[in-house]
Amino acid sequence: VGTPLNEGLSFVHAVLVGAGLRNPTDKSKSKVALIASGKVLSGFSMYKNFALGADVCNAARSFLFSLGCIQALKCNTNTCPTGITTQNPDLTWGLDPSTKQVRVANFHLETVHACVELMQATGVDSWSNIQPHHVNKRIQIGQSRHLGEVYSHLMVKEGELLQGSGPERLLTAWDLEDNIVARTV
Repeated sequence: VGTPLNEGLSFVHAVLVGAGLRNPTDKSKSKVALIASGKVLSGFSMYKNFALGADVCNAARSFLFSLGCIQALKCNTNTCPTGITTQNPDLTWGLDPSTKQVRVANFHLETVHACVELMQATGVDSWSNIQPHHVNKRIQIGQSRHLGEVYSHLMVKEGELLQGSGPERLLTAWDLEDNIVARTV
């Protein structure tokens, strides 16, 4: 059982900030790195993940699309019609590395460029300084909130959980007396 990326990433980042292991204003100075993986398709999805606490974004499906994947859902059958996920030489004829490498490289460069353009538009110099208030989310028609308001636990201060204070949601998860987590010193 998993947690959707936005909720899971923001929660883990907030707990690590509250535990004093992550720097909330400059993630590059953190003691623990977070890698976001899942539905990283565009420069905006990278930017949003950085705002939620990610240090690195992994992408898989989007790169398959840049190779020419048509989502035939035959990956595990050795019958992929585009030749991407097969060893069958009759099907791999369309998978020409000399042309596909250009498509993959262009996709990567343009995706990173789009993220950098968003950073420039918001006045951010580094991925590590992208904050929740830089991204808005529509709540309903005519109403939006920045990610810090949507995920209020992101407003935790560095080391705050160690003092027994902070957002209620994080304090509930941090409760060391509930016999779920054993703490060692």
